[in-house]
Amino acid sequence: MRFSDVDVTPPPTAQHVFIARQPIFDVRDTRVAYELLYRATRDATQAYVGDVSQAFMCGDTALHALLSIGLDKLTAGTTAFVNVTEEHLLGELYKIFDPKAVVLELLETIDGTPAVVDACQRAVAEGYTLALDDYDGRASLDVLLPFVKIVKIDVLEQDVRSLAPQVAALRQRGLDVLAERVETPEAHALAREIGCTMFQGYAFSRPETMDGRAVNVHQATVFQIMALLNEPDATDHALEEAFRSHPSLSLSLLRIVNSASFGGRGVDSIPHAIRLVGREALSRWMLIMLVASVGSRSPITHEAVVEALVRGRFCETVTAHGANGDPAARFLVGLLSRMDVLLGLPMAQVLERLPVSNEVRDALLEGTGPHATVLMLADAYENADWTLVDMLSADAELPSMYAEAVSWANDRLAKVGKP
Repeated sequence: MRFSDVDVTPPPTAQHVFIARQPIFDVRDTRVAYELLYRATRDATQAYVGDVSQAFMCGDTALHALLSIGLDKLTAGTTAFVNVTEEHLLGELYKIFDPKAVVLELLETIDGTPAVVDACQRAVAEGYTLALDDYDGRASLDVLLPFVKIVKIDVLEQDVRSLAPQVAALRQRGLDVLAERVETPEAHALAREIGCTMFQGYAFSRPETMDGRAVNVHQATVFQIMALLNEPDATDHALEEAFRSHPSLSLSLLRIVNSASFGGRGVDSIPHAIRLVGREALSRWMLIMLVASVGSRSPITHEAVVEALVRGRFCETVTAHGANGDPAARFLVGLLSRMDVLLGLPMAQVLERLPVSNEVRDALLEGTGPHATVLMLADAYENADWTLVDMLSADAELPSMYAEAVSWANDRLAKVGKP
């Protein structure tokens, strides 16, 4: 889809509070936190706007929105980095959060004034962890360093090696240094080399390049079963034999049937399980199994699997909530939109193995057709491109739909289990 194809008429002026998230990883590539990205008004293109009084209002609204949606829904119990303005800090608005659940990320607009120093001292005394965002080494921030545990450095537009002395000095103070806006594997490697201990950026949303990696036996079996499920003449016996060829898939099927969503019913055979689930529902679960099968490779790929499931559910829910189209098809489009990266195959090759409609194919390969706009919305929301989100949707329920999609994805992964 071309941008010119999108209706860019501004939506109604009702206040929306958009909230997305981005994972943060440690040196072992384990996800240790999420930064919550939020913006409270349609007119603000970033987390906050320039006018101080308006920033305070927006921040107040955004923080309470985080609380009402529920941090646990957005982070699954993982630590949340929450952006904090000077007004938040001085007004102690952060106290709406449990100090064990959040890191208060002091925005780059904050300076080391006496009032700020006193506020930081109070926050730390009450058990809160502080981080400095976009640290640039200016002397006025030195008085804040004794109170923070994490310092974030933007590595996107800098010579990463030139930051080595600064990183070393911060590490000597016992601080963790978080490299943000890590866009490539090369930048990740360099940031690690100079001593950064935490990492954040779009490089982790694209964990593996397309290297033509072979599909493993488990994934090939899933592809085979999905093809059988879409074949009207395929018998239950043929499906049973396909499941028997990979014991972990049989275990996954039994786990699905015995989940709460199917009433915890007992089953005595694979055909019995297939009949209980139904072919349409089973096809959906097989998609989830296919995505989940990639996640065991590393913590980073596991996080990308979660994002794929979140995207699929988000596309489905947005459609069911009022967007024109088939929610089931939108789920498929959202989920499959990350499969090229996860499987290490070009999207065209992924789709050759799956029985999908031309409309699904057009959305994934060309960005055109009836499913393209919802996919674009999901991508914009994940990347906190709030301006584009506003252009594509005026639905005030997007934040709650996103939070529900996160919870749903975690629940489904727990039911499927590891292959």
